[in-house]
Amino acid sequence: MQSEWRKCRYFGFMKQILTCLFLLAALASRGQNAVSAGPAVSVEVSRVYCLVRFVQTVAGDQSTYRGSRRAFEQSRFNTPAAQRQLRRYRQTDRDPSYQREEYPEGRIGAQVSLLPAYLAAAADAADLPDLQRRTAGLLPNEVLVRLDSAYRFFAPAFDTLAWQPHAAELARLREAYSKYLADNSLMQKFGRLRAFYGSVWPDALPYRILLSPELDKRTDFTNQGHALGNLVVLDCHPTSRDFASGSAVVFHEMSHTLSMQQRLALQRQVEKWYLGRAAPARRFAYNLMEEALATVAGEWLYAQQAGQPEAGEWYHDDYINRYAHALYPLMTSYVARGQEIDSAFVAQAITLFDSTFPQAATDYVNLFRNTLYWTDSDDPQAIENSFRDQFRSTFTYVATPIVAQAKGLEKARGGEYLPVIVVTRQHAATLRYLRQQLPALRSQRLHPEQSFVLSTTGPAGPVIVVCTHEPAQLTAAAAHLKQQGHIDAKQPFYLLK
Repeated sequence: MQSEWRKCRYFGFMKQILTCLFLLAALASRGQNAVSAGPAVSVEVSRVYCLVRFVQTVAGDQSTYRGSRRAFEQSRFNTPAAQRQLRRYRQTDRDPSYQREEYPEGRIGAQVSLLPAYLAAAADAADLPDLQRRTAGLLPNEVLVRLDSAYRFFAPAFDTLAWQPHAAELARLREAYSKYLADNSLMQKFGRLRAFYGSVWPDALPYRILLSPELDKRTDFTNQGHALGNLVVLDCHPTSRDFASGSAVVFHEMSHTLSMQQRLALQRQVEKWYLGRAAPARRFAYNLMEEALATVAGEWLYAQQAGQPEAGEWYHDDYINRYAHALYPLMTSYVARGQEIDSAFVAQAITLFDSTFPQAATDYVNLFRNTLYWTDSDDPQAIENSFRDQFRSTFTYVATPIVAQAKGLEKARGGEYLPVIVVTRQHAATLRYLRQQLPALRSQRLHPEQSFVLSTTGPAGPVIVVCTHEPAQLTAAAAHLKQQGHIDAKQPFYLLK
């Protein structure tokens, strides 16, 4: 009897200890979350990185600032030899990427790129030979040598236009912005967004904000950023100290990385929540989700500094701007509660999109959001640039050539991308092939001797065919679509001069 009493008292005592340990662990966990400083961050300036970014910019990379490209184009360095170098640079496979088959297609986490590793090496490199050493094995030597040749060719233009006028001010900006981030505890506040996104991003994994100068005369801190891995590529005006407004851009881009690092199971679930609904706008709402949520996140961080979101336009894109305004109360209420995105959120988000954009199914601004550029041109980047000057794209996929290109045909038939098919050679054979392969074109009479734009729809959705005989007609085709605004079933053809 005494033995049983001791045994009961022993188990009761152990239960009390375990209960206390559990409570202490729970309190410690809550305390850790409450005092978490958020992910670490560094603000950096590197001459080699800025040179790499400068060449990306003048070549028309879609992540770069057009104002800086125009500054180069108006300078004495924009020569025929420079244009030849840029064509060669654009034709170099400098960012081989692949799709993660297990991730939902259309989410930014589905695409694996080597560019973050390359740009990180550029930021760490002391000079161009050091950059080659750091990237050996990352890209083929043939590619590395081509890139090195381009950097050396454009180094005089870079030094004259970008580095020498702005290096000293960039160094001062780095110190000032680092202090601003710390003084306002912005990384701690940013860390709260991880719960909503359901992201895996530990505090110990640092963000690296890489500064490079914008070359025009604007005075805002930045209107051009891009997040890659743990890098934030930030083009900025070095003399500006408008950090509150600029941080809306910075944290918008950083929020994309949280979306990219969302747990795989949750990414799959979110895709099902969107695309599994019967609402006609489900695909469009899903396609705009990344940018709209990131815009809300950036404005929420701005409001943490200024007391309220920015007045007026948040994003220079009518769809993203209006959709983000519509989503702001919904998403920020989730963030305030520490609540993860769920099916109820998705249902409300689709309803908000449908009521805000009733003409989305035929509107080019919306349709160009996810674009397949399928072309036989030797310079597909130039093809993309012609349309990107008129329409903003969140996702683009480029396929060459046209005839017997299985991946391009698969994407054109899939309905997830707007196929923009640009025919520049062998017009008769190529148009005949397209009519055979795409049901939307079988009822159309396509004359190979003509230069035209055809906008129509088929079983898989809208299709645009641009048939050109002169390079300048590409610009005219893009301008026509911008002016037309939407697919007009009564006037599908437009002849180019």
